[in-house]
Amino acid sequence: MPEKVYDIWGEELEISPSEEAKNIIKKASQPKKIKVKDALTEKSLKLKSVSINDKLEIIRTNVHRILGVYEANTVVIHTKEQLRDYIDNAIKNGIIAIDTETNNSLDPISCKLMGPCLYTPGQKNAYIPINHVDVDTRERLPNQITEDDFAKEIQRIINAKNGVKGGWVPDYEGQSYNEWWDANVGINLPKQDVTIIFHNGKFDYEVIKCTCGVALPIDWDTLIAAKLIDENERAGLKEQYITKIDPSIEKYSIEHLFEGIEYAVVDPDIFALYAATDAYMTYKLYLWQKEELEKPDNARILKLLLEIEVPVITVAAEMELAGVSIDSEYAKRLSAKYHKKLEVVDKQIQDELEKYSATIDKWRTTTAANEATCTTKKVKGVVKEVKGKSKNEQLEDPVGINSPIQLAILLYDVLKCEPVDPKNPRGTGEELLEALDKKYDIPLCKYILEKRGIEKLLGTYIDKLPECVSPVDNRLHAKFNQYGADTGRFSSSDPNLQNIPSHEKSIRMLFKAATEYHEVEEKDNTYIIPCTDEILTTRGWIKIKELSIGDTICGDETQDLVKNISIDSEKNYVVSV
Repeated sequence: MPEKVYDIWGEELEISPSEEAKNIIKKASQPKKIKVKDALTEKSLKLKSVSINDKLEIIRTNVHRILGVYEANTVVIHTKEQLRDYIDNAIKNGIIAIDTETNNSLDPISCKLMGPCLYTPGQKNAYIPINHVDVDTRERLPNQITEDDFAKEIQRIINAKNGVKGGWVPDYEGQSYNEWWDANVGINLPKQDVTIIFHNGKFDYEVIKCTCGVALPIDWDTLIAAKLIDENERAGLKEQYITKIDPSIEKYSIEHLFEGIEYAVVDPDIFALYAATDAYMTYKLYLWQKEELEKPDNARILKLLLEIEVPVITVAAEMELAGVSIDSEYAKRLSAKYHKKLEVVDKQIQDELEKYSATIDKWRTTTAANEATCTTKKVKGVVKEVKGKSKNEQLEDPVGINSPIQLAILLYDVLKCEPVDPKNPRGTGEELLEALDKKYDIPLCKYILEKRGIEKLLGTYIDKLPECVSPVDNRLHAKFNQYGADTGRFSSSDPNLQNIPSHEKSIRMLFKAATEYHEVEEKDNTYIIPCTDEILTTRGWIKIKELSIGDTICGDETQDLVKNISIDSEKNYVVSV
């Protein structure tokens, strides 16, 4: 029977198609229905046109497909009772591995704790959701633990380690813990030896302290131990676990699925499969490292780890949390001063370039200036010669002195300077510009070096450091990295506070001691003030050493005239009013 088909103008045509044509017509008239899971691939995660709910569905599908095998060994803790039981088991076991997940933030000062991950032998990998929200309403999901709940339970671990009431102790003579405690008030509790393990414990310590208010001890850090064992290996948790414990885990790398996705909106049950295994990996890596370091030949390394490196972790963490104060008003004045210097040196550079304008114009007419540059390029195994721009085309007007290529053309082609370094004949680095200035007396070289120096000070210190100040406490919190260098020494980053230029005293003055205000109580018409303090007077804030008889001290509601000043045995100033 003839098939009814239509031409491009919609008019009906009667034809008797072949079997092949029939199949084509059928496919055209009944397009295949594409399922969501087929259309929304992992690549869709980066597309703005894909909704957040569809992206979350992609994550759910892939997490179940890749990590579904771990679901039976993963638990999501939703209640305080579940958490207490888990901590009880950890204390009984005498060991727990802890990891933290934040709201995609690497700043412990301002982050939210999305949820901690725990592992202790004999228990499942645990994830404790705290701040997950509904993707549509942004309301906090029900059935989550609070930061306060978590703080109380991990404080029990500390109490157990220290033998303080509130931790877990064995059941004595059938009594409950509180009954036993009340019957034995005044005696020392037996301490529970609980080893607390982290990977990159400095970060987790800071997150837990800032979000939960608990300074959790660190007994072992698998990151630091890994660097001690072999400083040439990558010390990341996944890399170490693959190398030392289970190479097959490599195919389960799914971190890329969560790129650009806010952790808070991911279903806690799904997120647990992704996150909770970290604490388990940390524990397994700890066992391997402990066995390795307990070998006789490694006794000194183990001693170094336990007696120096691990105790230093919390010291470095507290240094980062304390931060340093920046004098913001001084920073503004210093920035204005150096930007003015930059304007002056930019003008000097332009004036010098103007002197060379005739020489540049003459050079542009030469054959050498207009010859196309040639480079070689390998295409499908064949080396081909590729013509590029001529030097005349590369040299802009005005000359871009920030471009090494343009500066080299100006110095070596236009001004005919002979190379001062045979190994780098067209170099424009600091030492080479200094050598060219010394040999040919080119002020432009000196001004360019001055400009580079000013721009480095502005970009690295003067303008950069105030931008790094935390809005939470108006202090700068740099990172102090143990084994930040391959040699084992500390390094500093974000920003690098170990690289403040010593020859620029004005830069060092950006840092100041924290300003703390406190009231001094008047007693018998007398103030006792430490010699290091400043005091508010009608002349403003002045050092106590600069206070004079006749000055007026300003209080909240009173003003007192200074009648006498003396210094007591502790070098405090005794001010009579």
